[in-house]
Amino acid sequence: EGDWHCSAHVWLVDAERKLIAIQKRSASKDTFPCRWDISAAGHIEVDSDPLTTAVRELAEELGIDDIEREAFRFGFICPAEQKCWGGCNAYEHVYFVHADSANCPMNVGGAEVTDVKWIPISELERKLRQRDDEYVPRVDAYIETFFGYLDKL
Repeated sequence: EGDWHCSAHVWLVDAERKLIAIQKRSASKDTFPCRWDISAAGHIEVDSDPLTTAVRELAEELGIDDIEREAFRFGFICPAEQKCWGGCNAYEHVYFVHADSANCPMNVGGAEVTDVKWIPISELERKLRQRDDEYVPRVDAYIETFFGYLDKL
């Protein structure tokens, strides 16, 4: 209860069109079911590392398994205390992958994800800053660092 773990986040970004891919978590998820979230994410196992986890989760959750490891751009690490919101406390390792939203097939069908869509980055920023109930909440430090990074793309 309240223990800390490490996770890897992958955000698919179409910088040219200023779009970002988000997934809808399934109703069976322990934390934040049926909410919109990161393109793909997962806990880092003891015998793994952040990048390997990021690559694995993108393949497992969205069926994208043809992106080279070099395409995963490390952004930042954020300690995120989310237990107070019903989530997990985690050191979140955040990666960005440039993608063409018009030519990026994603396959949803596993037990963890029920939908995926591209939305304007500005819309995601508004939803997260307003703590919209349809979105997984993010700590302020994550939001500030995340959108600061995206502004540089």
